[in-house]
Amino acid sequence: MREIRCDVLVVGGGAAGSRAAYEAKRAHPELEVMLVVTGSFEAGGSTNMVASEALGINAPFDYEKDGDDPEVYLMDTLETGGGLGDPALCRVLAQESADRVGELMDLGVRFIREGDHPQQQKLSGCTKARSLTCGGSTGRQITVCLKAAAQERNVTILEDTQIVKLLQDGNRRVTGAAGICRGKPTLFRAGAVVLATGGAGSIFSVNVTPPSQTGDGWAMAYEAGCRFVNMEFFQIGPAVAKPGFQFIIHSHMWRFLPKLTNRDGEEFLGRYCRDGVTPERALELKAMSYPFSVRTDAKYVDIAVFQELAAGRGGPNGGVFFDVTHVSREELLEKAPITYHTLLKAGIDCAGEPLELTMAVQNFNGGILIDANGFTGVEGLYAAGEITGGVHGSDRPGGNNLTDTQVFGYRAGRAAADAAAQARPSFAGDALEGLELEVLPWERSLVKESEELYYRELTVVRREEGLKKVLDFVDAHLRPGISVPLYNRLLLGRLFATAQLARTESRGTHYREDCPETDPAWRRRMVYQKGPAGEPVLCKE
Repeated sequence: MREIRCDVLVVGGGAAGSRAAYEAKRAHPELEVMLVVTGSFEAGGSTNMVASEALGINAPFDYEKDGDDPEVYLMDTLETGGGLGDPALCRVLAQESADRVGELMDLGVRFIREGDHPQQQKLSGCTKARSLTCGGSTGRQITVCLKAAAQERNVTILEDTQIVKLLQDGNRRVTGAAGICRGKPTLFRAGAVVLATGGAGSIFSVNVTPPSQTGDGWAMAYEAGCRFVNMEFFQIGPAVAKPGFQFIIHSHMWRFLPKLTNRDGEEFLGRYCRDGVTPERALELKAMSYPFSVRTDAKYVDIAVFQELAAGRGGPNGGVFFDVTHVSREELLEKAPITYHTLLKAGIDCAGEPLELTMAVQNFNGGILIDANGFTGVEGLYAAGEITGGVHGSDRPGGNNLTDTQVFGYRAGRAAADAAAQARPSFAGDALEGLELEVLPWERSLVKESEELYYRELTVVRREEGLKKVLDFVDAHLRPGISVPLYNRLLLGRLFATAQLARTESRGTHYREDCPETDPAWRRRMVYQKGPAGEPVLCKE
């Protein structure tokens, strides 16, 4: 088996991984830093996708002179997180965000400007205008600039590399990883490893994430002994329903007050609104609340769309009809140009015809429990970005996810380099023998069944009965001899369902239809770790 040695191994080529690799090399130029990505670097990570009108990154520069500062930013983050974000991590995020985003500008990221400074906008969960954007390509521009900076410092980038397992020595210290590099089984020996593999959107049948986002990093970390926090909280939002097309609908498109109808031509939103909230008010609020959250009354829009589709009242592409044909083409081009042109290229002229809308899994708020330096609690292992938990609570302000990648990618990369510089050589045995690294032919129907089950029971509307169905499905199929991809999907289904079943309230992005109220007694975080029989068990932070 081929063996590759380096000092710091970074797994994942999105914004967090790119930043971690760059910072590890910057902190210790003498070390060999290697960044590995599943496909090509240009397509790696969900941050490289252009799937919306605009993608923001937050920093309290106060360019708009509305009184923003790190303390206001911290309060917004904690409040929007429903009391479940880690205050120490949130403070680091707020205090260091401007420095990290400023460094991105120095590296060549060109945010949209207003006069002599970058323009800042107010997004959901923010009381001040602190989001900077490059339009829909913000994430891509960040990774392009970081890649160039990393290569200039001689960071090694390996494409077409799938990591499937962490290597550990007799003391459980992580000493590298194992996987397939350009078609060949490969062991990577390293002084420290940084996981930045993102979330698991692609294990759900409807998502707006790259196909590689199947949570394999989470599964590896779980098996290595990491703890997980806030796993019941992840983001699902409106997206275009069209096979092979991934694009979310937010912001200005909702300000147009679209007409929502089902396949029978019925305007259904009014049947789902409660407590005096009108359909018009729910649509207005949706413009400032992209992901589903019980935090605002925009929740009625998302619940209505999801329930109509669950009842089988969707169109031919599996969505309800979203109609803005009452808006002129000129106004659409003025206020939502990226959305209009992207849809037009996909064969949808939204000025002349309705599009179909669904609810898609987009982003995860929970993950591996880390400290302020991205340390996972398992010696030799660090993490950054969407794979981590604690920075976000039950919900998060729009624009905070990209900020998270830069603040904690910076810290995790540097901490991993410091650890690698002090690490003693340690070797583990062959880790790939007997592992099936691709889905077996007989497993394909199970994979599809799991994707549909997870989407139906683990996303917008959750109930005890449905969550138990997921656990029963996992118990029936999680056994020795199955492939790594199927094993990981089942493991994550169990972890999500366990956390959602335990939280008997509704808070942020977690909505239990059978427990619809927010309970002050549940203002606490749940931390899970692998138990003696492989099951998730509650543990202390």
